[in-house]
Amino acid sequence: MAKKRNTRGTLIGTIIFAAILGSVIGAIIFHDPGEPLPGPDSVKFTDKYDDEWGKLAAPVSHVTVTHILVSWKGASPRVTPKDPERTKEQAWELVEQLWNRYKTDPTKENWTALQAKYNEDSQPHNSYSIPNPQNPRDPNGGMVKPFADCAKSTKEGFARIVESEFGYHLIRRTPSKG
Repeated sequence: MAKKRNTRGTLIGTIIFAAILGSVIGAIIFHDPGEPLPGPDSVKFTDKYDDEWGKLAAPVSHVTVTHILVSWKGASPRVTPKDPERTKEQAWELVEQLWNRYKTDPTKENWTALQAKYNEDSQPHNSYSIPNPQNPRDPNGGMVKPFADCAKSTKEGFARIVESEFGYHLIRRTPSKG
């Protein structure tokens, strides 16, 4: 005796298979991945610098900080800008972009990468104690006053911008744990 085929099960299976296959083909044909995301260096932030972000209500007496110096043509004979034709306005735009980059990813790793690429200080990865333990009588730790004042009024892990005779400093107060 011949076996009766289950045509109903076969038909349902075929319909399900065709629907899945059609969905996959449609997704492949009509999928528009859009424009690729720009690399981190080409992202332009629109947030304006906010000096209140990370500012303490009152300064503290001892801090440890690192910084990124961004200078411009003619700012100081002791600093050579990476772009020798950079204007003061362009320096501000750059330091503001760096502040935004740090603000969106306030990690030590991000900070170190930004320092390596953009810092125009002759010693780009130095950490500064204010006051300097080797000269405790100097409340500014050997730093220019605007730098020291900004450093002492910044919360741990935050970064703020200040202008000095050398250029714009993006100063990050080092957290107690690193």
